[in-house]
Amino acid sequence: MRYITKGHADHQLWNRHSNPPCTKAEATAAWGSFNSKRATRNKCIEEQYGLCGYSEVNLQDDHPVIDAKGQQLSRPLGIHLEHVEPKSLNPARTFDHTNLIACAIDDAKARSLIRDDVFGGHAKLRWYHPDGFIHPLLPQCRDYFHYESSGRVVPKAALARRERAKARLTIYRLNLNAPVLVVWRRTWLQQAETIIDELLDEPDALRQFAEVELLPINGRLRPFYSAQRQLFGNIAE
Repeated sequence: MRYITKGHADHQLWNRHSNPPCTKAEATAAWGSFNSKRATRNKCIEEQYGLCGYSEVNLQDDHPVIDAKGQQLSRPLGIHLEHVEPKSLNPARTFDHTNLIACAIDDAKARSLIRDDVFGGHAKLRWYHPDGFIHPLLPQCRDYFHYESSGRVVPKAALARRERAKARLTIYRLNLNAPVLVVWRRTWLQQAETIIDELLDEPDALRQFAEVELLPINGRLRPFYSAQRQLFGNIAE
């Protein structure tokens, strides 16, 4: 998970936030009638360098996941604006830009996702825990997760027991080990790992490969940034 630095809100969102809803019903109605979501969504995508805030899949599939046989595994799943702290729990933050991120999946049914493959905000729904939820608006969020070559994400072993429990709860609630995510993540990481192994005796070439994989190109990062960052180790730093 990658920390998202939030910038200024779109002026329409900012104006609406100056008079926020007070109840769950008001929040639902106000958000439903807000017609300037596209500008806010585009701002969030820009802040996130094109990656889903929770899963780090490429929101617009600019960098598709392709297997060893040349078959494309990834596909666009749509985008939705996610309230990290649900508007039903805190209506006052409905139009708070610092509470909004862009996430994958606009409509799970329309995208033909089976229940086990639904992840991110559509898996979390209205759940939120102010202390137990590790999310990308926390500066230290990347310190909680380890990415295995199998494609699974697990809590970092070095964490204290309570912090491991937070990471485990977050992984479960966001379904970050959804089968579709595990396959995409494993495929992407194994291919990167193969290239890294081939370049171990060529430090300049390895550094160039790291730059291609980890630095933004046209304002976009490649998918599974945090997992790749882990692969490159000190070079990523």
